[in-house]
Amino acid sequence: MKVTVKSLAQAAGVSRGTVDRVLHNRGGVKPDIVLKIKSLAKELGYVPNRAGRALAAYKTPIKIGVMLPSIGNPFFDGVIDGVFQARDEFADLGVEVVLKEVEGFDLNTHLNAIDDLLFKGCKALCISTLNIDALRKKISDLYAKHFPVILLNTNVEKADCLCYVGSDYLTAGATCGGMLAMCAKEPLKVLIVTGSKMILGHNQRIDGFKSELDRQQAEYQIIDTVECYDSDIKATRVTLDALDRNEQINCIYVTGAGVQGVGAAILARPKRKIFAIAFDEVYTTKELVKQGIIRFVVCQQPERQGYHAVKRAYMAITNQIPEHVDDFITETIIKIQANL
Repeated sequence: MKVTVKSLAQAAGVSRGTVDRVLHNRGGVKPDIVLKIKSLAKELGYVPNRAGRALAAYKTPIKIGVMLPSIGNPFFDGVIDGVFQARDEFADLGVEVVLKEVEGFDLNTHLNAIDDLLFKGCKALCISTLNIDALRKKISDLYAKHFPVILLNTNVEKADCLCYVGSDYLTAGATCGGMLAMCAKEPLKVLIVTGSKMILGHNQRIDGFKSELDRQQAEYQIIDTVECYDSDIKATRVTLDALDRNEQINCIYVTGAGVQGVGAAILARPKRKIFAIAFDEVYTTKELVKQGIIRFVVCQQPERQGYHAVKRAYMAITNQIPEHVDDFITETIIKIQANL
């Protein structure tokens, strides 16, 4: 005989509503009753009725908003693939994803995108955004209202949220620093081409990089740090400017997008011997690695980031997890010519 919420309630001597609150971790039930219901559910072999949950969900679609600075940045194609994978997996439970793609790092653009997702009725947000006070306050204000916000791909310092889903950027930066220290045959004169100083992940990649070079007592000097705002066109220009102003540069460390632009700048100065390292396994970057222009890249599993952000958003909306959970950190993976 199939075990139902009704039969569990009868066995436990409580109402169906109490059983439902316990099974979905909604709180408001005495600990001894929680233990009794969960023990009975396990003993009797209770299995949640997914079809029933789906029927209820379809009456009120579960909208999850996703905001990504993905316009002009091919890295986020992988994140979006993961987002859609989760959407498709939970579609029979009524999940809908509202994707808002923005370009660049303009504060008002990011704030307006968040407001638009809220206006469209989203019950949780997965966002990749700026590490600045206005967004820190926006996120924390939503959290204070018990609204689930997942910080996706890059964190925001001291923002109250459900969790962060993404890479450990300090470790990723340290990996680059360690690899460079092992490969270096002469003192390193480094140009850092970063996306934006408003992105915490980019800053942490720099911090981890320098910390590991220091730890290994590598002989190095940071000649300059320039921003390209994840634009290939701007990356070419700022890299060429830096190379032409500083003949001693022999290494370029790219912390965000714009890698194709940096590669174009290196090709435009063929007499310069440049050891270049970057991040992420996008098509154009892989081609630069195969050509030997970029020596290696460190990757961060973007599909897993998108998938688990949406999954956690769904679980938060349906009260299957508490209002704050541990971060989900993806693996740091080194790719060279041999394993691309």
